[in-house]
Amino acid sequence: MELGEDLPIRILRRTWQPVALARDLKPGGVSGYKLLDFDIVIARFPDGRLLAAENSCPHKGMRLSLGKVHGGELQCAYHGWRFDPSGACTNIPSLIDPPANKLEASTLTHYGIQERYGMIWVQMENHDSEQLPDIPEFEDPDWTFTLGPPTPFKAGFRREIENYLDMTHFAFAHSSTLGKAADSVVPRMDITELDDGFLMDAPFPALKTPHEQPGKLQSAHRRKQRCYLPNFTTIRQTFEDGDERLLVHIPSPNSIFECTVFWALAISKDFHGPSPEDQMAFAIKVLDEDRTMCENQIPREVPINPARGGWGVLVTPGDTLANTFEKVFRKYLIKHQGESEDQGRSMIPPY
Repeated sequence: MELGEDLPIRILRRTWQPVALARDLKPGGVSGYKLLDFDIVIARFPDGRLLAAENSCPHKGMRLSLGKVHGGELQCAYHGWRFDPSGACTNIPSLIDPPANKLEASTLTHYGIQERYGMIWVQMENHDSEQLPDIPEFEDPDWTFTLGPPTPFKAGFRREIENYLDMTHFAFAHSSTLGKAADSVVPRMDITELDDGFLMDAPFPALKTPHEQPGKLQSAHRRKQRCYLPNFTTIRQTFEDGDERLLVHIPSPNSIFECTVFWALAISKDFHGPSPEDQMAFAIKVLDEDRTMCENQIPREVPINPARGGWGVLVTPGDTLANTFEKVFRKYLIKHQGESEDQGRSMIPPY
């Protein structure tokens, strides 16, 4: 079945995607973000309420992300038009008594927004069936949960997911960091396809007698990689002493060929190893190595139609996990495309 290369971008508008860290959007804060080819404005009002809307004033198209929160409302920087937390236009300063029809016609196109796991999430099209995965460790006070800096990639979000799932590049792309003791031969992987994605269980491919003694984060451990479609992926690391780490990557698509990776790390209680600060510094370096790999692949996004050059010259078992993702993601797209066609429209309107 032939699928449009822009279909993933269109279908993901029904899902929750991260657009900012909660700590970076304080009361009275306003920022902009490009999500799924749309420019949006995000604002937090003094009472804590959040607004996500089209980043364009209905008057002259000024970017509202250049405005400010004033008097409990979002005020446009150009002519001072004001909007309440629901997106309704409340004031047109150039008119002493703005007509109701003018105010109503100036209501912002707004989207679903919520805060969870220390991130601000936006859903551009209202689908009640779409929910964020429950990750108890991220909300467990016994675990140390730390958010990394959102990292822009000049590559499609599926390139980033394939990279995150892949274990054969450790010994090469991460030869001085994560892969210092890695084996290029991938061990047997147990992959279970699920209704909302898949789970992979395998040992980290660490050499038993490396020429250089690895640190805790590079040593042998068990990895469980869980993909929640379409783009929420966790890795649970269980070390031989029982310590655990849980990482998450969500490459939020800015466009077909660019994404911003939102990520975090949760560390089990009494972890025997580097401090949380040192682990974050290590993870940032590893992610930057991954960014270089993703940004230098051609094309910048994995083709959605295998017939058009396929997904590359694949080998097993090394590429099995990435291939699994592409297959289940394709099924996901076909399913939701069919639902949209059955409803007689390509997309459900925003909030």
